[in-house]
Amino acid sequence: MISSPSSEEIAALVSKIRADSEKLAKRRGWVLNPNAQVVDSVMEGLARNKLVRGRRYCPCRLPNGNPEIDKRYICPCREAEKDVEVAGHCHCYFFMK
Repeated sequence: MISSPSSEEIAALVSKIRADSEKLAKRRGWVLNPNAQVVDSVMEGLARNKLVRGRRYCPCRLPNGNPEIDKRYICPCREAEKDVEVAGHCHCYFFMK
């Protein structure tokens, strides 16, 4: 059984995820959602997935254990670019136009 990461472990990883996500958003002409609660929640989910599953899987999607399928959901997921373009935000409202 996989143990849950501590809040300290998650917090330590969140700052790196924030910096990486801000750089990626800027490169793509996106921004992070101005709603800090949404951003914080998604970043905590990304950190938890990194610590438990080894990759920053989108917390809004459930990996099924098949690495070939699951890699589609590493943040930003493969659908993010189209979602941001069409809807103005990705599936979990993390990245926005």
